[in-house]
Amino acid sequence: MGPYSSLWPGTVVRADMNRIVLGEGVNIQDNSTLHTDSSREITIGDYTLVGHNTMLHGCKIGRGCLIGIGSIVLDEAEIGDGAMVMAGCMIRGGRKIPPGAMVIQKNGELKIFEGKAKPVLSVAGCLEYIALSERFKKGIFGPFTSEEEIEFQNKAKEILKGMGIMKK
Repeated sequence: MGPYSSLWPGTVVRADMNRIVLGEGVNIQDNSTLHTDSSREITIGDYTLVGHNTMLHGCKIGRGCLIGIGSIVLDEAEIGDGAMVMAGCMIRGGRKIPPGAMVIQKNGELKIFEGKAKPVLSVAGCLEYIALSERFKKGIFGPFTSEEEIEFQNKAKEILKGMGIMKK
């Protein structure tokens, strides 16, 4: 688990059969499950946001990604750097999502829009969760200010530039 990464309440991380590797600044939100099997590990790249109630099984997720609330990503699926898998998507085993793509699911069918992701929002979300965990440690609760939100987005742009990922 990389620096500044976080696991939120109810998250299950089962690395009993293989490795699970989380990069820097990754956050796995409430009630998500990460599970491997004997031949498949999970890797999640730096500054990737995994939303509430997701299921990740034996997959590879790139840097600066979003895995939206309630999504499922199965064995040997690969999510490219900067991609956004929107809420409720089912990424079947072996599926490859290109870098920078936005994925939605409509009527049970995946629709992939190449180059339409906005990874700055995903990385800014990760920065929010880093700040949120620091606040929680100090007993501070409540919303971020507009200035803080802008700061998260500006820092996200710098991080993405350093990664060589587009910054829409």
